[in-house]
Amino acid sequence: MQTAQLQTGFFKYVKDKLPPHISLVDDVAELLNISIDSAYRRIRGENTLRFDEIQLLAKHYSISLDQFLELQSNAIMFSGSFVNREKFDFENYLKGIVQQLEQINEAEQKEIFYFNKDIPIFHHFMFPELAAFKCYFWCRYNLNHPLYNKGQFLISDFIDIFNKTGKKISELYLQIPSTEIWNLDCINTTIMQIDYYRECKIFKSEQDILTVYNCLEKLVDHIEQQVEFGCKFPFEQSRKGNNVKYRFFINEFVLGDNTIILHFNGQKAAIITHSVMNYIETLDPKFVGYISDTFEILLKKSTLISEIGERDRQLFFDTMRKRIYDKKKLI
Repeated sequence: MQTAQLQTGFFKYVKDKLPPHISLVDDVAELLNISIDSAYRRIRGENTLRFDEIQLLAKHYSISLDQFLELQSNAIMFSGSFVNREKFDFENYLKGIVQQLEQINEAEQKEIFYFNKDIPIFHHFMFPELAAFKCYFWCRYNLNHPLYNKGQFLISDFIDIFNKTGKKISELYLQIPSTEIWNLDCINTTIMQIDYYRECKIFKSEQDILTVYNCLEKLVDHIEQQVEFGCKFPFEQSRKGNNVKYRFFINEFVLGDNTIILHFNGQKAAIITHSVMNYIETLDPKFVGYISDTFEILLKKSTLISEIGERDRQLFFDTMRKRIYDKKKLI
């Protein structure tokens, strides 16, 4: 294949990855610090890209050149960033989640597939007090930041952020069709975290312990309601007019690893969580294809309880509620 054809094919590949509202030529011109005319000439293959420009473009758009050039390689291209332990800020962290969900929502066709080890992170933000506790726990456990690893936790110290930016996360997630594979143990981590903070007296207020447990209980109740109707809708609001699909499966034998698969406008991406609060993502077709196939295999071996399976659904959520109730009795 000639250089010009490779180059135009490369830019077509880039354009297909861009959200509809982003102009390819403007983006390339800004990234390479060149004029609009020069960007057009490169996109059309009239001016050959330099190696340093290819490097910039591939890095910026998270493109594996091995994959694009169809080279035989075991390398898989991931993109991501790390939470800054020294300069961590709740507001910026939550805004990063908002940006990710906004990008997904821009797609006409979209769906999230979640193989969860814990309650999927997005659910927590429907209840700001619970979200504040969960995020504080992750920060204290993972960051070793003096603001979080000493002293006590008080909901009111953090709640404002979760009433605003956290609420936005919940609103966006409710607009995206989802398929989740749960196991009864998905709730255990949160229960153990609350119990640990209670025993170690990290909660500054006993009322906060009860508040967090009550929020967890309301979350379980609301998830059950959404599962019953097979669609998403906000807490304490009517499902009328909501048609965002929500599929919920139970797998009794396999606990997930919080892997996320995204489908958007004919493309697929995989998101892998790591180090508690960080994640990496990839569009590598071999990797995403393998994970997607695994997900489909697990779906066939799991029990669908959204809209159907009333007996299994009631037993599943009653068991989770009992686990919460047994812990609340100790307060």
